[in-house]
Amino acid sequence: MIKQLTIAALMLSLLPLAGCGTSDPHEQVMEEMMECMEEMTTVLATVTDTASAEAAKPDLEALGKRMEAAKKRMDEVGEPDEAKEKALKEKYEERMKEIMGKMMKESMRVMMNPELNKVIGESMGGMK
Repeated sequence: MIKQLTIAALMLSLLPLAGCGTSDPHEQVMEEMMECMEEMTTVLATVTDTASAEAAKPDLEALGKRMEAAKKRMDEVGEPDEAKEKALKEKYEERMKEIMGKMMKESMRVMMNPELNKVIGESMGGMK
């Protein structure tokens, strides 16, 4: 559960980089992160029992790798300037909140179930 909260904190820290359909590297990285979060939410929503948890593991592991790669790209491009950060936050804050709310709801549902957590907990832990 702590790792999922860490993910949430990371996503909030990425909010200033949000964007979509742009050549701006900050916006591209943020869009990739938000897409990963949306996909993770979709995958987690399918997890209802041990069999579905087993089936979700490869997808969650792949998403974890994508998120780590996007985080690395984010570190490489650095922070946007203050004006751009403010504009991006204003434009994308609601979308990020919505995505994070859904992702956290599904993550908590799965991780609070000992049976499901046992199967995919390690896969989820890779998304730091």
